[in-house]
Amino acid sequence: MANQTDLANRSNGRIEAVQQRETIAPVVDVYENVDELLLLVDVPGATNDGIEVQLDKGQLTILAKRQEDAPGPLLAAEYRAHDYLRVFSVPQGIDPSKIDAQLSGGVLRLRLPKSESVKPRRIEVRQG
Repeated sequence: MANQTDLANRSNGRIEAVQQRETIAPVVDVYENVDELLLLVDVPGATNDGIEVQLDKGQLTILAKRQEDAPGPLLAAEYRAHDYLRVFSVPQGIDPSKIDAQLSGGVLRLRLPKSESVKPRRIEVRQG
């Protein structure tokens, strides 16, 4: 976990203290079958607008921001606003054009389909 104060923010010659949000690694389950890799990423409190998923040079980056949804004055806080961040190395053979992401009930479901060239295929044996 990281909770830092950055003193390097300068505007008009002044140094201002900027509180950075805490960043945590979300819990992730990874499944593999013949057709795809499936990642289930727990990001409670994140919304579609607050999630970024990028695949670049074999690195899958998942960044999600949990919003503070305070309807009134805060009396106690056990679960504060924070960011989620995880980075995975993605094996070759994933078809980046078919990656699908869906958020439901605080769980981000990422489907990483395998390209046809890496899927096992059955070879017909002919009589001859």
